[in-house]
Amino acid sequence: MIGEVRLIYICLPVAVSAFAAYGPAQFLFLNLLLIPIFLRRKKDALTPILALMASLLSYLFISLHIPELKESGSSETITLIWTDQVKIDGSKLKGFAKTDSGETVYALLKFENEAQKLQFQSMHIPSYRFTVDGAFQDLPASAHEYSLSMERYLKMNGAVGMFESDKLKSVEIHEGFRTVLSRHRWNVKNHIQNSFPDSLITEAEALLIGDRSGMDDQVASNYRTLGITHLFAISGLHVGLLTFLFRSLLIRLSNRIETIDNLLIILLPFYAVMAGGAPSVWRAVSVTILILLTATNRFRMRMDDALAMSAAGFIIWQPFVVFQPGFQLSYVAAFSLVFSTRILSRPSSAFVVSFLVTTITQLALYPVLLYHFYELSISSFIVNLFYVPLYSFIILPLNIVLLFVTYILPPIAEVIFLCYVPFRGIIEKLTVFLASLPYQVWVPGRPGPLLSTFAVIGTFLFFIALERRVHVYRAISFVLIPAVLLHFIPYVQTDVRITYLDVGQGDSIVIELPHRRGVYVIDTGGNISFGEPNWKTPEKAFEVGRNIVVPYLKGRGIQKIDKLILTHADSDHMEGADEVLEEIRVREIHISPGSEKEKTMEEILRLAVEKGIPVLAMTEGVTWSVNYIEFFYLAPSKGAYRGNDSSLVLYITTKGPSFLFTGDLEIEGEGKLLKRYGQFNWGELILKAGHHGSRTSSSDEFIRELQPVLSIFSYGKENRYGHPHAEVVETFENYQVPTLATADYGSITISVKRDGSYTILTREK
Repeated sequence: MIGEVRLIYICLPVAVSAFAAYGPAQFLFLNLLLIPIFLRRKKDALTPILALMASLLSYLFISLHIPELKESGSSETITLIWTDQVKIDGSKLKGFAKTDSGETVYALLKFENEAQKLQFQSMHIPSYRFTVDGAFQDLPASAHEYSLSMERYLKMNGAVGMFESDKLKSVEIHEGFRTVLSRHRWNVKNHIQNSFPDSLITEAEALLIGDRSGMDDQVASNYRTLGITHLFAISGLHVGLLTFLFRSLLIRLSNRIETIDNLLIILLPFYAVMAGGAPSVWRAVSVTILILLTATNRFRMRMDDALAMSAAGFIIWQPFVVFQPGFQLSYVAAFSLVFSTRILSRPSSAFVVSFLVTTITQLALYPVLLYHFYELSISSFIVNLFYVPLYSFIILPLNIVLLFVTYILPPIAEVIFLCYVPFRGIIEKLTVFLASLPYQVWVPGRPGPLLSTFAVIGTFLFFIALERRVHVYRAISFVLIPAVLLHFIPYVQTDVRITYLDVGQGDSIVIELPHRRGVYVIDTGGNISFGEPNWKTPEKAFEVGRNIVVPYLKGRGIQKIDKLILTHADSDHMEGADEVLEEIRVREIHISPGSEKEKTMEEILRLAVEKGIPVLAMTEGVTWSVNYIEFFYLAPSKGAYRGNDSSLVLYITTKGPSFLFTGDLEIEGEGKLLKRYGQFNWGELILKAGHHGSRTSSSDEFIRELQPVLSIFSYGKENRYGHPHAEVVETFENYQVPTLATADYGSITISVKRDGSYTILTREK
């Protein structure tokens, strides 16, 4: 009876317990789904008993060890030891660190001057213990539900809070086992940076030590588009190849196989730490160790049981890991292949097997990928047939060889580089070309809990059908039906949704028409630069378009923008447009006449030409309608571009409230608008306050004439301009106009129903 115990049915309750401990305890009832399986395994009475014990004990254990987020408070002195993920970014040292009490915190240390920064850049930071003065900070709220949440980020790394230091008191050497391994990893990284050509450094760091921090955003985007990002994560392929090479070498040197396997069992955990300790690395290392133990006849274990033991051990050790996309993707992919051995054993062609491996993993992972990243690469089913063998048999082995050769025979390495660099350049050009092809990414958005469950069940039934030799054309319906629902759910929406995105100091509004008959984006936010870059300037500036606007669009399942409206050429309104154009298809761009001559518009115009997007100058009098929703450009008039007062002004009517978007229109422009439309019936108007609440806009006369029922302010919290200015706030108060601000409430959505009623959705900070 003991021999029939299946560890997978013990691992699943442990994973469920981790989610239940962090979230609603009712998640524990998901374990009831195992009852039908246990009823079929009538001869195995021990597994359900062990599963029940695992569920309850792991829930109690994890519940007792959940770190509680610390509230912001007074200054205190703590000691920090940063992990390998620490980085120097502009004027700050930041990353996860351990305190003397063993807690994990996200710590920030501000440099006193450039000399101190240069000193730290030459140090291996995790080799030192830092005593600092500082305080725990309130966590910055996420811009919207699809953008980075600092609270969620801390949660999935087991941290208790964000600690910001304002004073470094002392630095002393820290010695320890992990520190030694970390220092070796740092030395390998420095060796790669000093020995490899610049074009190969990022690849070598990712493949050899699991460090992808140097990867360019555009390169990363290309890999995501093609669905080959996984090739740059150290996984079972890497660990298996290294184990095979090491084992083969020692066997050729006449060492006993048992001695070699024992040595590998000892060394592989060291390698996991050296490689960055990602879930995929530990999964590969732990399973390899279990297989080696089986090979030495110490005990017998099925592959699925080895994976289950690895996953359960990882969860008990670090429960928060269940929330990490890397953990979920790594183990789901591995389990899907293990449980598909019958399917994979049928074809005799290596090409067909390779295609099936890619298809099985992609189908198994797609609900997880959509939840975390809102999109799925369709081309990956084909592209991986070429890239997986390329990386498995050429690029990865060559990087391993080059690492060793650059240490022992640098001249030979130079000769290899002379051949490899041009070859790698050809592959990179091919990658860029393939990634530029349209219609290869499916963007249905983040599915809700019910649809996610439906997608998981459908995938599970698909694999069962294939195992039972159901014809693929019949089995595929289990996958296609949830996928079709995921794709078309947004088209069922009957409301007009207008979302004022929290882009900090700037503007960006997303308009979604009923049944997705149109998606319009007014402005894209952006950062305003002051002066030339200096030592305090971050290496990678925060990109509003890529980090706030694009995630919102993809999270909502928006694959195409019908009209991208750039009100004028100020950076805080349009600097993020190039990032949007790179990630989302745009049918046409509307600009203010003359703004195309501004320097800030150069990159946008270049991308528009490259992608064949028409750029249209709009003026007052241009109108269009979609069913009962009407759109009017009220300004500017024709003439020279005059900055803020040349802002495109868009007025929208629905069956309920009307909406007015004035960009940065100033008092003079407002006066001209009133003069032209003085007797106009503005209806139940919702106004986007001009120029972020600056005293140069929202004049007393303008607000008195419009009489809005609500005004939305879009500005950054504690911005350097002092927006909104007190006199503007007073004007709205005098006319009893309610106001909402993105700085206080995050992204604000107004949803207008067919009967004219509307609701306001906010996320109060």
